[in-house]
Amino acid sequence: MGGSERHMRTGRRGLLRMLLCVGLALCATPPLMAQEQAKKPTRKEMMAQRRERMKEVRRLLVERKNKVVAARKEQLQEKRDELLTEAEAARMKADSILSLRNQRITTDTLWVARPQQTWTFRAKTDMLGDLLHIRARDLDGNQTNYFLANDPKMTLGVMANYRGVSLSLSFSPNKLLSDLSDMASTINYYSNTVGFDVNFEKIDAFRGRTSLQSRRRKLENTNLRSFSASGYYVFNGKKFSYPAVFNSTWVQKRSAGSFLVQANFSTGRLKIGDPIDEGYQYKAQLNRIDINSFSIGAGYGYNLVAGRHWLFHATAQPSMMVWKNYRLHTMTQTGTEQREKMPSNHLNVFIVGRLGAIYSWNRYFIGLTSVVQTSKTGRDSDISLTDTKWKGRAFFGWRM
Repeated sequence: MGGSERHMRTGRRGLLRMLLCVGLALCATPPLMAQEQAKKPTRKEMMAQRRERMKEVRRLLVERKNKVVAARKEQLQEKRDELLTEAEAARMKADSILSLRNQRITTDTLWVARPQQTWTFRAKTDMLGDLLHIRARDLDGNQTNYFLANDPKMTLGVMANYRGVSLSLSFSPNKLLSDLSDMASTINYYSNTVGFDVNFEKIDAFRGRTSLQSRRRKLENTNLRSFSASGYYVFNGKKFSYPAVFNSTWVQKRSAGSFLVQANFSTGRLKIGDPIDEGYQYKAQLNRIDINSFSIGAGYGYNLVAGRHWLFHATAQPSMMVWKNYRLHTMTQTGTEQREKMPSNHLNVFIVGRLGAIYSWNRYFIGLTSVVQTSKTGRDSDISLTDTKWKGRAFFGWRM
């Protein structure tokens, strides 16, 4: 009994100790939970923390973007600097080539010289036209004069020249304001010694009359297609300058003139599909004239320097047709088409005339120029054709 009681007391004490520990633990738990709950952030704090994190992300993204943009700008700047360096090297090379080219052009600088400025600019307007005169006799010997003319064509353009190399652009307001299909294209080169002109002309809008009529009529089925190429050689190119007048790439300092020789080749066809006068006949109804010729000749040109501001120019270049092949296409009363060589005199001429006037001051200049080309072939006692092409130009320019 004594042993069992002792064991029971010992068990009670252990139980009491255990209960006491559990109670102490239970008493201590609520403060710990409250502390943990107190540490848990509120919704407002969580939103604030989220905003801070978003700000940080945006800042990092912006920094990264700025770095990429800065690197791209640096690459572009390096590329731009490289291109500028290459362009400057190309310009210097072009300058050296053009300078060497200009040094090889031997002129007397007391009479003719390049402008001091490297750039020359011109704004220009051109007017050009074509006049045709056919003189023919019928089977009874009656003579009729047949006049054709196109509506003058106007072009506007600009020209830029750098050390003697030019680029010109032109357009026709007639193309914008009407449905005319007329066209005229010109390629020319003028130097102090040699030069050439290449022209192509397409005319579909003719007006015509006879010598018995004073009023012109519009012709719907009459047209002209022509191509010509001409060149010249100047003997006194050291003192006389064509370009000083016609493209302003040289400066004529003193008055001078020169003899010159030239050659011209022309080809084309004139289709006559509208009889102006019902009674007009050339032995048979004239439908078409084929035009082919080659001319050579000589002339003289002169540049007059008047005072410090004025420059006047005049040139006459008569030529003889050393070869010609003009063909007439006619229709007889029976409807038969015939082709025959155009009767011709031994002497047929081709004449070129040029006039110009320029007024210059400081770096600026203004001027007028004109070129007239006239050719005549055939025989007045039978049939003859006179073709006159003219071109006038007004321009304003400056150098820099």
